[in-house]
Amino acid sequence: MTAFSTRAGADPGDHEERPSTLRLLTGRPVRGLLTIAFLTRTTAATLPILLLLALADAHGYARAATVGGTYTLVLALCAPLRGRLLDRCGPRMLMAMACATTALLALVAASIHFTWPWPTTLPLVIAATLTSPPLNAALRSSWRRLATGDAQLKAVHSADSVLEEAGFVLAPLAAGTVLVLLGPRHGYETAAACFVTVMALYLAAARRHHLTPTHTPAPATTVRPRRRRWLGPLALPGMPAILLPLLVMGALFGGTGILIPAYTQHQHATAWLGPLLAATSTGGVLGGIAYAALPWRSDLWHKYRILTLGFTTPALLLFLARPLWLLAALLLIAGLFVTPLFINAFLLTDATATDETRIEANTWIGATADVANGIMATIIGTLVQAQKWNTALLTLTCCAATGAAATLIQMSRHRSRPVVPGAGERQPADTATGLPPRAVVVRPTPSPAAQAVSEQNP
Repeated sequence: MTAFSTRAGADPGDHEERPSTLRLLTGRPVRGLLTIAFLTRTTAATLPILLLLALADAHGYARAATVGGTYTLVLALCAPLRGRLLDRCGPRMLMAMACATTALLALVAASIHFTWPWPTTLPLVIAATLTSPPLNAALRSSWRRLATGDAQLKAVHSADSVLEEAGFVLAPLAAGTVLVLLGPRHGYETAAACFVTVMALYLAAARRHHLTPTHTPAPATTVRPRRRRWLGPLALPGMPAILLPLLVMGALFGGTGILIPAYTQHQHATAWLGPLLAATSTGGVLGGIAYAALPWRSDLWHKYRILTLGFTTPALLLFLARPLWLLAALLLIAGLFVTPLFINAFLLTDATATDETRIEANTWIGATADVANGIMATIIGTLVQAQKWNTALLTLTCCAATGAAATLIQMSRHRSRPVVPGAGERQPADTATGLPPRAVVVRPTPSPAAQAVSEQNP
């Protein structure tokens, strides 16, 4: 298993760490936390699918896509704000946020059941999104407390990401089953009730194992620059480069999430709905398992760019994917790189962010993808409403081409960068922190107390 940072003489240590890593993943509390997180994310992933289909059944795909795209966009923009609230204010509002989300989801279900006008449903969906607690980000940022080494940290993040992709495989299949058995409206009501139940279990487990702060953090003793106060972790060196591939990924996810249900109904091939929606996540599960199991001795930044090219290359052929089997094959191949991309993104973020911005930094990984997801969902929804299938596929192809071109430019700039005398001595530090070369020198020197925390939580 590839370690988070390459150390001299790490090979013997890898053999010694593997048994302890396996015990960590299969023991308490990690095993239970992974199970609850899997159930929460699976039920949460069924809600947008059934919401789209329920609204389309009553108001058409254009309006349904507008609601779904707005929901995703608000989710993306507000997730970092909720993460910052949890970083700075502690858990005081956590239960209140969960209770408000429960009440608002009940109102959304009522608006769908009784066919309220769609402008009425939209603010309810937005309000439910605004109040949703950022528990996933809190869990991601807390793995470093449970891991005792770089290999364990990568293993826990890998298991978490693989299970998350497995949930995205199960979610569309479950949504398709519920759609057949209950219909779109009753299906959404059932999914909302299941989500509230598992969210309550998640909250209880997070509080029991201290995954969220148990007290309000002390105010910062140093005055941060204005840019850092407003941008938070986005002002850290390396964060924009981490988030760029996720914009492309989110655009492709948002577009295909709208295109597939509409296209399968247009082709009278509803049986393809579940497999097509699950194709990317199926590849993600396989790719995540392979990435966690196979050795790949390279720095995280190089791997991140290679994986981005691997994800975007199959998507360059989407403009040809009018046959459903070809669309499924391209999504499956592209999906092989999704989970490794997310694993690297979380590891790079964990090494880049500071303790005072760690939860907020983790929320930006999903938020960045969701911003592009929401925008592209609205665009593709308008195109499929007019049945412009070729234009929709070509739009997604252009998104993939943009991501591939940006990655190639970054790689060419990295190769052409002149070698500075003595740079080889600084390379281990750059690799260990996960920052681009020379970015680590701008970070302030930690205090002795912070160094002690860092040694206890590598």
